[in-house]
Amino acid sequence: MDLLIDLVLLLAGFVLWMRSSSEGDDVWSLFLRVLVCLDLAFLAVGNGQLLLELPLLALALALPSVRRLEQREREVR
Repeated sequence: MDLLIDLVLLLAGFVLWMRSSSEGDDVWSLFLRVLVCLDLAFLAVGNGQLLLELPLLALALALPSVRRLEQREREVR
């Protein structure tokens, strides 16, 4: 079971890394990559921190893209 959870967390980190590569904003891309590094650090060091890891990764995957934020800002104007 632990291996399955670790694989899911690695997959989430991979998805975030790919998403950061497709972003146009350098700061947002750097922020997403820092989240991936934190994910990998939690996996490598803190195996008992799932109650912290899973909600943070869910939040990170739910973050909107810069493109969507810019479109929303244009619609408001």
